[in-house]
Amino acid sequence: MIKNIILFGFTLCLTISSYAQEANKEEVEEVKQHKLALVFGYTHIPAAFIDGHSRESVYAPTIGLDYFYQFTKKWGIGAVIDLEFANYTVDFNTEELERERPVITGVLVGYELAPRWVFLLGPGVEFEKNKNIFIVRASTEYELELGNDWGLFPAVNYDFKKEYSTWSINLGVSKML
Repeated sequence: MIKNIILFGFTLCLTISSYAQEANKEEVEEVKQHKLALVFGYTHIPAAFIDGHSRESVYAPTIGLDYFYQFTKKWGIGAVIDLEFANYTVDFNTEELERERPVITGVLVGYELAPRWVFLLGPGVEFEKNKNIFIVRASTEYELELGNDWGLFPAVNYDFKKEYSTWSINLGVSKML
């Protein structure tokens, strides 16, 4: 008896799911909801040290990969991963902390303020072999349409960290899928 109820429920779920997909097929094909982007830029680390020499600031070349899902016309959610190509030292809790090519990851929620202009905010982690650091990233970008679902966008990110913060200027190439 229980097996028959489970089988009936499973069959009912599949039938409803198939019908819902068929009914919404036209809508899904018209609106592209997935965006994949490759991002290049520079991250500014204020008052960092390189090779024991104090500098006003350090600029680390950065490359990133972003994925976003647009779930309404104005709102989206996505994941970012950035790699900084630099080794530097920063003051952290009154001691020097070495950073060797940190990898920054985050989950961001985005809101479209105006057509093609998006504000993003969310938590993340800066992974590095000496110490992982929790961050909160705020970002804004403005996308220029290139045609055939391709885009080009400048972006500015600010990573809030407990002891020091960084900001970056990026240029990204995106494809809507």
